[in-house]
Amino acid sequence: MLTTVDATREQIDRFVLETIADAAAIEVTSVRPSTPLLDTHMDSLTLVAIVTRIETTYGAAFDADELADILRARSVGDVAAIVARKLRVP
Repeated sequence: MLTTVDATREQIDRFVLETIADAAAIEVTSVRPSTPLLDTHMDSLTLVAIVTRIETTYGAAFDADELADILRARSVGDVAAIVARKLRVP
């Protein structure tokens, strides 16, 4: 299911970055789109919690394939790109 939201790509990127920093308990200033997810020391359960927060905030539901894409993401920016694509934000 594709969802369209009234948000810019920059807002999506910032929300994902802040959500990841919060979930990883690290300073948001130390996280950039290029930051590898491995550097945030998150596990798959933490990523699922992040997805739940994104779904709640934007009213989107990620399917199994989209969740798999998020779990395979290498960087914070990769996650943001997947979320933007899901929300139809260019």
